[in-house]
Amino acid sequence: MYSDKRLFSSLFFMQLVSSFLVLAGHYTADVDDFIKWTFWETSLNQISRYGTVLLAIITGFFTAHSLGGKKVSRKRFFQGKMKYIYIPFLLCSILYFVILRKSVPMQVSDWKDVFFGQTAGHLYFIFMLCQYYVFAYLCRRVITKRSILFFGVVFLAIQYAYINIVAQGWLGLGVRHFLPTWIFTIYLGHFLYWYRAPIFKFLQRHTLVLVGLLALSGLSMAYFVLSSKLYTANHLTFVFATFALLVSGAGVLNYVIDKLQLRFQKGLTFYIYLLHPAFIIYANKFMNSNFTIERIFHNKPMSALYLLGIYGATFVASLLCAMLVNRGLNWSSGDQRPKQKQSANNA
Repeated sequence: MYSDKRLFSSLFFMQLVSSFLVLAGHYTADVDDFIKWTFWETSLNQISRYGTVLLAIITGFFTAHSLGGKKVSRKRFFQGKMKYIYIPFLLCSILYFVILRKSVPMQVSDWKDVFFGQTAGHLYFIFMLCQYYVFAYLCRRVITKRSILFFGVVFLAIQYAYINIVAQGWLGLGVRHFLPTWIFTIYLGHFLYWYRAPIFKFLQRHTLVLVGLLALSGLSMAYFVLSSKLYTANHLTFVFATFALLVSGAGVLNYVIDKLQLRFQKGLTFYIYLLHPAFIIYANKFMNSNFTIERIFHNKPMSALYLLGIYGATFVASLLCAMLVNRGLNWSSGDQRPKQKQSANNA
């Protein structure tokens, strides 16, 4: 039977899958520095583009959840984003400046790159999310369950026009750095949150529809793999295909997610997203210095194991970061209950 608990666990699982896909995409991009892409790298790179779109939609889903129901304090909302999102983003932006440019940011232009997510190719997404959180909070009383269909059409037009007509960013940045490129994609997550019960209960009652949607997702994936066109993550055709995959995937996971016994860890997928390029860079440097890395990339089973090894190392480091940050922030929040318990024991 459908339940929010199962759905939330399913989406957390799909976040983990999407974090692997994002890492796989950047892994294949770096393979191109050593060998010419084969069909395997091309296919993996095309499929990996689902990762960022899945992250965007699921981010919208959980943001709608955090903003819904009870009254949300502006101070609490933005303090949380500052601690859990923006400060780690800035620290990693400085880290990648040091890693990739082999220096420390000193000039005004350097710090502009740090704050705008220009020090590494993947940080644009976090810079965009920072804009989204401000927009979502300010518009939370306007963009609601009742108005999401209207705004969905508006956001669809904005995203299409900004990518295909405006076709340039602001402040010397590309279009993908800014919310209009992603606004429809992310608010699909809001739509899914507000209409989650009727959508997934319908799929539960009509298994053939669920199977058909899953088959359609598989066919679209095959189409992207075989297509000579390189689809970008915010291409609307790709966005709709990803939404179908997300809904059908979550619908199937509803039947098995309890057996996986996942334990939610706040910030885990975020840190995987932030840290994975560093692990790819240093893993490739180590392997290239000590082994013939081209042999690894030419041997596809070995390349797959190497990819899984990088993801495993990134996962462990990200899990440690998430646990340390969450525990440290809990300590700094002024929770006095442990101290009271200790005082009682001492008495």
